Amino acid sequence: MNVLLQKDLQDIKQYLLEMCRLVEESVRTAVKAFEEGNEDLAQRVIDQDEEIDAIENEILLFCLKTLALHHPLAADLRFITSAMSMIRDLERLGDQAVNIAELVPDLINRSRIFTCPVDLKDMAREALAMLNGAIDAFVTQDTEKACLICLRDEKVDRYKQVVIRETIECMEKNPKIIRTGIDYIIVAQNLERVADLATNIAEEVIYLVEGRIVKHQHICQQRIEDIKKEKKEEKKLPKKDKKELFACLEQHAQYVLSCTELLPEALEAYFEKEYDRCIKISEDIIRLEREADRIKKNIRGHLPKGIIMPVDKFELFLYLKEQDAVADAAEDILKWLTFKKVTIAKALEQEVLTLTKQNIETTKLLIPLIGESKSYLSVGDENAREKAKEVVRKIRLREHESDVFATELKRKVFSLSLDALSIYFLIRLIEFICDISGHTENAADLMRAMIAKP
Repeated sequence: MNVLLQKDLQDIKQYLLEMCRLVEESVRTAVKAFEEGNEDLAQRVIDQDEEIDAIENEILLFCLKTLALHHPLAADLRFITSAMSMIRDLERLGDQAVNIAELVPDLINRSRIFTCPVDLKDMAREALAMLNGAIDAFVTQDTEKACLICLRDEKVDRYKQVVIRETIECMEKNPKIIRTGIDYIIVAQNLERVADLATNIAEEVIYLVEGRIVKHQHICQQRIEDIKKEKKEEKKLPKKDKKELFACLEQHAQYVLSCTELLPEALEAYFEKEYDRCIKISEDIIRLEREADRIKKNIRGHLPKGIIMPVDKFELFLYLKEQDAVADAAEDILKWLTFKKVTIAKALEQEVLTLTKQNIETTKLLIPLIGESKSYLSVGDENAREKAKEVVRKIRLREHESDVFATELKRKVFSLSLDALSIYFLIRLIEFICDISGHTENAADLMRAMIAKP
């Protein structure tokens, strides 16, 4: 996996966060300017729109450059396409803020004479809460929160209908306030649009995290029901002591390592044509991988907004993603073994097993890496920092040695007198095995970046 790609993705996220901050500030300021009749605040919103437009262009160019240079796949590609969609919605949110702000000077000139009992505060509060929640869901990658945002859109729609109906009724009774009434209707329409765009962002979060396209509320409603059931099941389980961040990372790494340590036995069963035993081991790996995934979700889903952490939240998520990918690689290997039955010489079987064990030894280094990094980040132990760097260097060296060994092994496979499909099967098996140390190296590089910051 390309570490440079991960760095570019992280930069895109930082740009996105800055754009989210600017847009949320603009919408909130525009509403306040309208409510208070403050022309200075309104002008600030109008001026800030250029900055929002500029950062939109920067993110778009960055996304296009990343696509062109790295050709990302799967979740990385989803993130970039989601980012390109989000910046369009964020830019439109900035436009809605400007639309509201531009009404303020005219309202002031007309002394804001408006005697109708129409209150936009509740609608504005709900729309702003949706926008804030959608951005928070993006930061925390929380699909439950994103689904809840989608379900709130109808409430804002009802607010708009009430505001427009009451304003029209009032204007019919007093034609002198028609112009001001129209401004109120325009603000209501813009606030409703804010809620719509917040819903779009929430839908992108769901697509980004789960790969599911959500365009209908009943899908989100079903997802919420599923989450409630999962939480009820969790409550039935024995309560466990809450662990701090790095303890959870270490626990996750232990489960990941357990997945990989079952691979040699699974490969031996496959080579000995004990396919039932291979399937049984596969089930054990899937169970361990699911437990690791549960810990990962717990880490990602229970970091509160604004938490003070020794590392950047996005860098932490990237690290967790790479560490979890090691377990996914183990699961992929077992799935691959079910696709075809190939017989090879005992000597070659042993070399495949040796390659597997080399990769597992590399993954074992994640445990001391987390421990030393924790010591540095929690108490500033410079000695621990140097030890962590040394672990990273060992991981890089072992990953390189694994690649060299795998290259020679591929040459031997190509020299075999087997059909092309069997040759391809063995080559891909070797590559899947090498993914273990590849993802381990990526995780190590990300941890190295986190401890490198002053």
